[in-house]
Amino acid sequence: MLINKAVEKIKILSVSVTVFGSYSHAVESIIDRIKNGQKSLCFAINPEKIYRVQSDIELKEVINTADIHICDGVGVVIATKILYGRRIHRITGIQLFCDLVARAEKEGLKIFILGASPEVNKGACEKLLAKHPNLQIAGRQNGYCSDSATIVRMINDSGADMLFVAMGSPKQEFWIAEHKDAINVPFCMSIGGTLDVVSGKTNRAPRIFRKTGTEFLYRLIREPKRWKRQIALPKFVLMVLKSRFLTGNRQMQYTHDNTGRLE
Repeated sequence: MLINKAVEKIKILSVSVTVFGSYSHAVESIIDRIKNGQKSLCFAINPEKIYRVQSDIELKEVINTADIHICDGVGVVIATKILYGRRIHRITGIQLFCDLVARAEKEGLKIFILGASPEVNKGACEKLLAKHPNLQIAGRQNGYCSDSATIVRMINDSGADMLFVAMGSPKQEFWIAEHKDAINVPFCMSIGGTLDVVSGKTNRAPRIFRKTGTEFLYRLIREPKRWKRQIALPKFVLMVLKSRFLTGNRQMQYTHDNTGRLE
């Protein structure tokens, strides 16, 4: 099946969101950029992150340095409906990671896994190789090494085509933004706690939560101490409604590039 690699970008409260029609669309677009030598940074965008950047200019600048901003949160989907009158697909970071790893095995692309604890990093790589025996893990490094220069050198020497960074947000975004010019890898993506799930340390939310986009409720049930972080959600909704009310009419502007490049 042919997939149109053209993409759109919209703004949610001044934060870019890349519109993909499906996971296949996202994967094809990313692989196409890698093969064409287009260096790309990919960050996940959710309501908590959008809310936070409203009062954190430095984080906002870092987030907007990325070329790809996936819609990783049902709240972003709802905000798009409110502001633009249209529904977009969620592209969660963990599923996109899994799909890209599978594609890397098929295409013979090399990956580098950076972040998490030594045990989780090692365990995640072992699980990935068990599922994808032909996957080329060019290198890996846990997140407990503070010598960034050495890490960058390891990454570059590995010849990796994809770099996945799991340091937690926003630390991982700041690290990527700081070293993006020194890293010679075509594609770099922040993946948060994905390695915890892949390694088996943490269970992924049941399918019903994933299907309804309510993984945050599952995490809150399992970790009640997260409630303070969830306060950002209703505040985010209020900000979106205020933006919609102030503009009067639904926003209609977005970027669209038929060449498949993300501008």
